Amino acid sequence: MRFFVEKGDNTLSKFSFFIRRFHSLIALIPIGLFMCFHFLLNSAAFLGSDAYLTMVHFMKGFPFVQVLELVLIAIPIIFHGIYGIYIVYLAKNNVLQYKYYRNLAFYLQRITSLIVLAFIIWHVYTLRFAPVSAEGTYAALLSMLQNPLTFVLYVIGVVASVYHFTNGLFTFCITWGICVGDRAQKIFAICTILLFVVMSLWAVGILLSLAVA
Repeated sequence: MRFFVEKGDNTLSKFSFFIRRFHSLIALIPIGLFMCFHFLLNSAAFLGSDAYLTMVHFMKGFPFVQVLELVLIAIPIIFHGIYGIYIVYLAKNNVLQYKYYRNLAFYLQRITSLIVLAFIIWHVYTLRFAPVSAEGTYAALLSMLQNPLTFVLYVIGVVASVYHFTNGLFTFCITWGICVGDRAQKIFAICTILLFVVMSLWAVGILLSLAVA
């Protein structure tokens, strides 16, 4: 009887190992890549309203855009979000007991996951499903960002998304054995912090450009 319990536990452990690896992988590919691509496209805001509208038209007119959004974006995000909530539920929130940087980063990763999930639902509902045209999408976004409250909420959502991505990039490289050794991990941690700062400033700059358009 004991043998079957151990065998079952081993199978469950292997399943947990692989699903966590898969959860980590899709966070980078395709979700992380899409986020970077989305940032690049939205950088058209720095060039003015005409350039931004051209970008929106391009995105809405992309071949098989609905299929690509479903397969490469929506399904991975839904899985990552649902399993992420499960991880948050299991996590020990001991940040006040162990005030190490990585423990704080672990805690913030869980907090930002909930913020990002709520932000994505709001963002997609208001800008992907409600407006029916590129002009409607652009007008809806400007209306929200010109409201001080929604602008602040957007900043919080975007910065939380950037942190979740950059800190997740660090944990991905540790988990998958890409970054090995204390020295390499410390250097890479600094690099991801710098990436977080740069991407956050970049994202807020995009929001400001749209808010004053």
